[in-house]
Amino acid sequence: MSEEAIDTTPPCVRGCAWPLMEGEESRPKPATHGLICDACFYRMQHALRAIPDLMANMRAAVTPAGNFELTERVQSSGDGPPAPLRVSALDSSDALFAKLATIIDEVAEKLNVPKPSMSVWMGASEVQGARPASAFAARGQAEAVTGWLSNRLEAIAALPFVAAIHDDITMGHIDSPGVYKLTGQYGSEERKPRPSDKRDCPLCGKREVFVAHPSIFNDEPMILCGLCGWLADLEKYKGAAEMFRSA
Repeated sequence: MSEEAIDTTPPCVRGCAWPLMEGEESRPKPATHGLICDACFYRMQHALRAIPDLMANMRAAVTPAGNFELTERVQSSGDGPPAPLRVSALDSSDALFAKLATIIDEVAEKLNVPKPSMSVWMGASEVQGARPASAFAARGQAEAVTGWLSNRLEAIAALPFVAAIHDDITMGHIDSPGVYKLTGQYGSEERKPRPSDKRDCPLCGKREVFVAHPSIFNDEPMILCGLCGWLADLEKYKGAAEMFRSA
């Protein structure tokens, strides 16, 4: 009698585990993308895709009109009138851009690849944010930066500090919120799946299977059919994640 094959895949470095059923022992999720599990990988992928629209929304919130070029940073002393902009939106967009620039520096050095061209403003020793720009230009800047990261996401997932990158981008910290908190504050349109992003449904056979990324309704990525409602059990249906390896 042959013994069952033992899964030697290491667990997700972030300590992710499958939800517990009554009487079950905790089961760690396997590191299917470098050092992280499917959920962490797709959560980070979705966050990067959301950033361009999020950045545009934050820049648009800086001023009431939100649609003209910012040519300088407006400051105000206690004796003068308040700055004619929403400092929180400006600070948030700069903090997010500076965070991405720092991550790119670390990744480029570790992978030994050239960094993308970035229009930044520097403090004494580090990036403080993006150069002033309209909402439209801010989206373009963010697309270039996040595109660079997205194209290397599999390699990034194998880096020893990928857990820190994941947490910085998705959740953030008190002084530098992550994408999902900022999205709740400033909004970001959900990217609708394109036909090329969809896969054939194993139940109804139609090409309507897509990845539903984390949102206020679901904490984890889901793979489901938009036509018949088929929902993949990511633990039992191993082929589900393979559908989107190249998506």
